[in-house]
Amino acid sequence: MNLARHRFIRNIFSGMNDIEEWRLGNPALAAAKGYPREYAADLIDDWGMIFADLVLDSATGMLACHEVNGPNAVGSDALTGDSRLRADNEARQAVRRAREFGLLRRDGTLAEPVVTVHAHQHWKFFRTGGEFYPRVDLFSQALETLLPGNGVATYAAGDTLGDEPIAVVMGDVPSVAAHIGIDPRTRRFTYGGRPMIFMGNPNLLSELIRTGKLRRDGRRAVDADLRVLHAWRLAGVFHDKGLQQRLLAGTGIRPLRHFSAGSRDEAITLALGMLAEGPVVLKPSDTSGGTGVRVVVPGMGVDAIAGQVDALLADCVAKYGENVQAAIFPIGGFQFVRSTGYPMGDGEHLWDLRFAVLFEPGRALAFPVSLRFAPQPFDPETFHLDRDQWISNVSGRRDTLLKSGMDDAVLERIGMTPERMDEAMHACVRWTVKAWDNSVRDGGTVYEDACEARDESFYPVEKFLS
Repeated sequence: MNLARHRFIRNIFSGMNDIEEWRLGNPALAAAKGYPREYAADLIDDWGMIFADLVLDSATGMLACHEVNGPNAVGSDALTGDSRLRADNEARQAVRRAREFGLLRRDGTLAEPVVTVHAHQHWKFFRTGGEFYPRVDLFSQALETLLPGNGVATYAAGDTLGDEPIAVVMGDVPSVAAHIGIDPRTRRFTYGGRPMIFMGNPNLLSELIRTGKLRRDGRRAVDADLRVLHAWRLAGVFHDKGLQQRLLAGTGIRPLRHFSAGSRDEAITLALGMLAEGPVVLKPSDTSGGTGVRVVVPGMGVDAIAGQVDALLADCVAKYGENVQAAIFPIGGFQFVRSTGYPMGDGEHLWDLRFAVLFEPGRALAFPVSLRFAPQPFDPETFHLDRDQWISNVSGRRDTLLKSGMDDAVLERIGMTPERMDEAMHACVRWTVKAWDNSVRDGGTVYEDACEARDESFYPVEKFLS
């Protein structure tokens, strides 16, 4: 698929209310600003990508992070207008998996037909097709270049696969997951009975858990070799938003107060206790697009909090179907952070700024993606009654308020100076390396982390900033 066909596809999706983050891309401006920025990442030994949603706390001026998303997120084309860097990164990981699994012969041919799968989230209206489909096509092209002589064919989920050496399958999460199996002998993923060498969306794990194909023990999916997942070591971290916050210690981004509740009643009790320190955002595990996210505020009683928890559960059932409880617990509670305001004609709007970190063995590339604004102006007295005042996620709604993460005029109005942008990117890379290290250690911590948890002044990151 050439660039003209990519434009054709994007024009089609434009008429279907696509987010169109790719229109923010400006390769000349990105090059002038030195994006993406390259950082050493010696601890990282594989390929992957994360997206961190940051704000500046209006009360303290400090960087805070709502959450970190994995390769289920989109926006990698908002820098230059395409996702070539990401697609190449994915393809290189796929080749390594094929080699590790003994599927790639010394002469470069495949021992048997293999599959890669690429899944988008399952909204009733799909708003990211203009990024998703061109990226999958770029992946196919990159894989064909890296594995010359092995034919590549693309398929929709559910299609009958041909006899090509490499099948690239794409579709929504449930449609793709319906054809995924796990080889009981090797514990490796298959699709339609063929060995899989790449899986592009960690939310497929949640669907496999919900449908009983995969078992979860605590925060980890078990009984399967996860190496085919993009950023596979971080799969558990993407779905553990509390761990994400704990790993922020020492990065330059302030961790948020939070709790983790294993049941409905525990979520109600813990939220009530945390309200003494301000509003609390409730989030289910293993979801995307803002599904189920609710807020409770001081003054609410047990019944009102229970109503919000029940609404969270109902939202998840409506989107993901029955047995969703197998995946969405624990429910997390997080300190609500009010960002600095962005002035619009109707008042000041809350925002977050998404940063991407694309990594490979030994190095990481970081860049800003887009500024996302809540559709309605913020009112501290009524925001808990209106999600449009405080949730800036755009994939789950029909309206879009986006600005480029390279728009200096906009960044200045929210307080993101060039120095703060550098600080934010460096912090996101630190988080990525730290999360990778934490996963390698099987969830363990290092001595300095334990000391800092007791005393924030023990290991101040400012000492080590150049």
